[in-house]
Amino acid sequence: MDDNQQAPPSIFRPRARIMKTLGEELISNDTVAIIELVKNAYDADAKDVLIKFDDDLEEGKGFIEVIDNGVGMDINTIRNAWMEPATPTKKKDKSSPNGSRRVLGEKGVGRFAASRLANSLELISRKSASSNEVYAFFDWTQFDDEEKFLDEIKIETSVRAPEEILPNDFFDLKGPAQGTILRMGGLRNSWDEMAFLALQRGLSRLVSPFSDIDGFKIRISAPSTYGKFSKNIEPPQSIKYPHYTVSGKINADGSFKLIYTVVAEGNPIPLTGRLVSTPDGRWELLGESNLPDEENFRAPECGPLDIELRIWDRDDLGNIVQMIKSSISNVRKDLDSFAGVNIYRDGFRVLPYGEPNNDWLRLDLRRVQNPTLRLSNNQIFGYVQITADGNPELKDQSNREGLRESQAYYDLREIMITILSRMETYRRQYKKKENQGDTKNAPSNKPGLFDPISFDGIKSHLSDNHPSDKVAFEMVQQVEKDFAQRLGELKQVVARYHGLATLGQLIDGLLHQGRHPLSKIVGYAKLGLDSVTREISKSVEKINLASTLERFEKILKQGQVLDGVFKRIEPFGGRRRGRPAQLYMEQLIKDSQELLSDDFVKLKVKFTLSDTQTLVKVDSAELQEVFINLMQNSLYWLSFVPEHARIIAATVRRNPDTSVEIILADSGPGVPWENRESIFEPYFSTKSDGVGLGLSIVGDIVSDYYGGSLELMETNSLGGAAFRITLRRRV
Repeated sequence: MDDNQQAPPSIFRPRARIMKTLGEELISNDTVAIIELVKNAYDADAKDVLIKFDDDLEEGKGFIEVIDNGVGMDINTIRNAWMEPATPTKKKDKSSPNGSRRVLGEKGVGRFAASRLANSLELISRKSASSNEVYAFFDWTQFDDEEKFLDEIKIETSVRAPEEILPNDFFDLKGPAQGTILRMGGLRNSWDEMAFLALQRGLSRLVSPFSDIDGFKIRISAPSTYGKFSKNIEPPQSIKYPHYTVSGKINADGSFKLIYTVVAEGNPIPLTGRLVSTPDGRWELLGESNLPDEENFRAPECGPLDIELRIWDRDDLGNIVQMIKSSISNVRKDLDSFAGVNIYRDGFRVLPYGEPNNDWLRLDLRRVQNPTLRLSNNQIFGYVQITADGNPELKDQSNREGLRESQAYYDLREIMITILSRMETYRRQYKKKENQGDTKNAPSNKPGLFDPISFDGIKSHLSDNHPSDKVAFEMVQQVEKDFAQRLGELKQVVARYHGLATLGQLIDGLLHQGRHPLSKIVGYAKLGLDSVTREISKSVEKINLASTLERFEKILKQGQVLDGVFKRIEPFGGRRRGRPAQLYMEQLIKDSQELLSDDFVKLKVKFTLSDTQTLVKVDSAELQEVFINLMQNSLYWLSFVPEHARIIAATVRRNPDTSVEIILADSGPGVPWENRESIFEPYFSTKSDGVGLGLSIVGDIVSDYYGGSLELMETNSLGGAAFRITLRRRV
């Protein structure tokens, strides 16, 4: 052939075994295969589906039938649609034949499901207005032949007088016979009780248990050996009796209407407002009174959502046992089999979300970090309802088992965690009232953890009643001395743990601030060394050290930057702290702000500090822990207000009683009234990934070390949250 002569075009000619390969890749197990066939029946406007098993369910034997009373298919549909994998038919026409349903299938994986289940398939179908039925036989073993090409496989299809789809009592149907029978023979896998359990669980979660989809019913007909599985598919009764519920809608623009219920209290809590995204991709539920300017909104890319969640305290399931007359072990098994948050599209489940061991919201990992507050995956059963038309960015993976990981998927996941976080808050508040008998907190003027215990009463008693008992008096003095010494040791241990809690949050800042100047130091040092090496090789008369000196001056400046970072973080190190020093409170606040300077710049937050000089005798590390924790809280919530309105303000003053008062205020959305009493509790947090230790640590330091108080002020001229710190000792 001439070099310039164009060769005839080439074509793909796949081997027949590609069907088997695709089937195994697209359909992971027998339960998924049957679910796909049930979805096909739904797309065909079926009202009922029967899954019928032969008596012999050993591998290579028996058969499974999937029978529906849908619209049926004619010979052209079977030849030109069913036998064309990836046909665009459903992609073009997204409504079912009678127009009442949004079809679930688009990629044509139903025929792969049939090949996954058995070695052969008999397809019999009849349209309602037809006097004939269509028959097709697929011998899937032909596709195992490695020598055959796909276009060499021949499928028998024919039109015949009705033999099987006749007026019958499969579903007690009335009117003309219609529908489809898929009879799959020569099973590829044996069926046992575990397989039936998996199928029952999968089908019972296939259709949303919270809604009736056009009367769509699914029934299993099992052999006598497994007769207990012959039943209509329904969700277990256990899920009807939750302890907590969340329901509502998230609209496409992020606005929401949610109802939270603690069932034992009986008063639903309605929430309306808008979801607002954080710079790091998380979301917060903000009420209508706290909404930022329109320019600060980003609509969730996942689109609108309908949500229904049911939640249980797993250690208190007596209400379910009472209602369904079952054992606690059976109730737990029911909840175990159904636990998880499912995703439903147009009323049908998207696998594998909510399957056993599929903790797609990572709730169990999240709970490890805060077990007192957070919910685990096995405490929740519920759904997120989406639609194919309303949520186009939530797209299936090619095997239709899971959604593609995209910004829409990440938004969906983070929004669900945010919604659950609010439920965790209400649940904690309820449990706190339950444990305290619904009483108010004890007065806040309790003695500090490290306040010395007075032995004066015992000494006075000995002096008045046993003046000659010197041994007893000396024993009391020794106990008092030992207690004071151990109290000092305990104080050092607690101080270290407080420091560690704050130190973890500072590490990222240290690395970020330290690596940049350090890389410059290394770069300039190499350039300096190269310059010096070259100059030395020259004659003395030609040496010019100006550029070398300039480079080393830059090294010095960058070293000073790094040194400053280390000095600011030095108080949080593990070395033993010295005695409190006389320092200016305002400078301590400024140093704390500088530690977070990158965050202030990134969020464009303005910082103001009162023009005062208040000399105090304090431990700088202790006070920096206080200020850093409060500022980090403010920075987080300020991300939800417009950039031009982001302010943190600190003021310091000495009171007439010599105590020192610091007010740290911000212009954020503030603290909701229902959370004002809870925010100081350990492990309480409304942040979706919050640990809930920051304010608790601040309160402990202020009260235990300085005999002071930490208060959330009712009003604030900036409009957000304002905390008043009062220090009464060591100042």
